[in-house]
Amino acid sequence: MSYLIPKKRKIYGNYKVFSPDGKLMFRCDEKKANWYLSRDLAHLKNKKKIYLNFQPNGLGNYDKSYGLGEMSNKCVVCGTQEFLTRHHVVPISYRRYFPVEIKSHNFHDVLPLCKDCHEGYERKADILKKNIEVQYNAPINNNSLSVKNTIKSKKMANSLIKYKNVMAIERFNSMRNKLKDILGVKKLNNRKIVEVANLHIDIKTKTHGQIVVENVNINEFIILWRKHFIDNNDCKFLPKNWSINFK
Repeated sequence: MSYLIPKKRKIYGNYKVFSPDGKLMFRCDEKKANWYLSRDLAHLKNKKKIYLNFQPNGLGNYDKSYGLGEMSNKCVVCGTQEFLTRHHVVPISYRRYFPVEIKSHNFHDVLPLCKDCHEGYERKADILKKNIEVQYNAPINNNSLSVKNTIKSKKMANSLIKYKNVMAIERFNSMRNKLKDILGVKKLNNRKIVEVANLHIDIKTKTHGQIVVENVNINEFIILWRKHFIDNNDCKFLPKNWSINFK
């Protein structure tokens, strides 16, 4: 998979973003810096230093121990600077359902991992997800797969009813057998076909992540994933002041 990831990819651009009165608020990458500059929301003071042209509502990471120092573009586990990826310590499948005030401040929980370390850890993360699935009765694949199969089953059942007398027998039997496979049944009578054709499709089925987030203490859940990451990796190159208990 390495060919999909640039060998010299940089995760951190290390642009410094200052308030109008000169307070260092946070660091960002080149793309974010250009977003401010292209909209005349900031001006470039000198190389990799931009000053906002407006007074922000908050001061970001100002006066905090994490997020202002220069970040190293190296894997936090093995230290390589090649084939780096962004690893979300708390998986996006959960974070997308967090309150916006937490979801929009995820800088602390995005760390650089090389391709190999990332792939190795994800197998361990899958085990934790499976445990969470059981603990909260939140099937990981319950939403998209069930809806997709229900739609497919309804279409096939309707075709079997509507075109029964005009469809070629080989085509009819083939479709009927496919429907049996999807439903996982050995016998399929006309009453069952009609029942499938009239199935209600609930497109509002909740995802695994949504079910979990609705039933956890979010701060404790974040700490759970941070601790799992640290316990399952020999992290020798974490950013300065990175902490499991960071809020």
